[in-house]
Amino acid sequence: MRDDSRARSARAIIRPFLLRNFGLVYRLSQWIRRRFTPAGMLVLGGLVAAGVFGIDTRRTLAFQIFALLFSLLVLSIVTAMTFRSRFRVHRLLPEFGTVNQPLTYRVIVENLSHRPQASLRLLEELRTRLPAYNEFKAARDPSKERRNWFDRYVGYPRWLELVHRNRGAAIQPIDLDVLAPREAIEARIGLTPVRRGYLEFSRSVIARPDPFGLFNAFYATENVQSLLVLPKRYSAPPIQLPGKRAYQHGGISLTVSVGDSQEFTSLRDYRPGDPLRRIHWRSYAKLGQPIVKEYQDEFFVRYGLVLDTFLQEAHEEVFEEAVSVAASIACAGRSQDSLLDLMFIGTDAHLFSSGRGLGGTDHMLEVLACVRPCREKSFSALRQLVFKHATKASGFIFILINWDWERQEFIRQIRLAGLPILVLIVAQSNDAETLDPGPMRQVPEQFCVLEVGKIEEGLGHLQQSPIH
Repeated sequence: MRDDSRARSARAIIRPFLLRNFGLVYRLSQWIRRRFTPAGMLVLGGLVAAGVFGIDTRRTLAFQIFALLFSLLVLSIVTAMTFRSRFRVHRLLPEFGTVNQPLTYRVIVENLSHRPQASLRLLEELRTRLPAYNEFKAARDPSKERRNWFDRYVGYPRWLELVHRNRGAAIQPIDLDVLAPREAIEARIGLTPVRRGYLEFSRSVIARPDPFGLFNAFYATENVQSLLVLPKRYSAPPIQLPGKRAYQHGGISLTVSVGDSQEFTSLRDYRPGDPLRRIHWRSYAKLGQPIVKEYQDEFFVRYGLVLDTFLQEAHEEVFEEAVSVAASIACAGRSQDSLLDLMFIGTDAHLFSSGRGLGGTDHMLEVLACVRPCREKSFSALRQLVFKHATKASGFIFILINWDWERQEFIRQIRLAGLPILVLIVAQSNDAETLDPGPMRQVPEQFCVLEVGKIEEGLGHLQQSPIH
């Protein structure tokens, strides 16, 4: 026990120290990879090897190779510094991207100098956020079993995966054609986003190797832009809950305006007690007697799509799949007279609606692209949000990432309120088989467990067993 505690204490001291130096190692490796060409990397490797074996100058002549390669690299670096051309880079991004879906964007490069430019490469840089220690410590390593004991202990490969994920995509350099003076060319660049949210482009770099082809000279231009990456979506059937149309105070027109307005139907004579704001003044002036506008309250279907964002125990992979399920259901077809309210807890309680008279699903997808796990609040905040809007809802679709006692009790209370619901649990495959329906045991057709890796197959079962 003492040895285990000592090992844990040593790891707690060493890990933060290593993490602080991971950033230095990463920046140095990135600088070397970008600045040195493949031939330059070969010369650099030979320089290091000659330096190691040429320490004893009396027993080996490797020091002469070291001196030759060192002089060659220094000459290449000095020659690269003479690169004084100017360029203008204009990036044309698409409106949206989607996780794991390749996309292509255009970049227009213009040569502003009076000389032709050849052997150019275009490097697009994304803003890189290095992971903090708490993020590194809490991150799950899906490749842990395939790593050797040294990589598992030090953790640099796992830290590097977090860096790549925070960046959001990898953009390969592309070669440019010869640019004549004052000429502009268009290049197409492809990338595949690996996470949702914003990809932040920081700058564009034009690289040109020195005459020896060993070291790249850079012309960097700030080119800050962002691209919103939407969640991955699956094929989901339209979900029809057994709820009825609910009374919406103010009618459909309330969904497109602010205030207590209703759906206009006709004009009629004034009756004692009618509010003055309903008087139709044009008819009053024409007929000489008060005429009022008559309204009709509307009843239509309004579903609540509730996303569980409380990631205390579940893996982040489960949360990402839950967001994808929410996006898939939001994009599924539904009737024109139905509304969908997306509810979740972030820094605050959030509710976003789509449907007739409101924004389309694009706005809801933009919201889901930026939703983050909530670790500061308790699950009771979501319960309060749902019950606050329960009187307006015809039914609820719950997407949960856990099925503990608190969530089961919440679902039981919703069922006692008489609201039609559909409960979707996103879980790892080893947990999905052991989940007990609990309060949903009597209505198994309204309870579905979606396994990570088989989400689309699970959503397909909803179409095979429709909810009526």
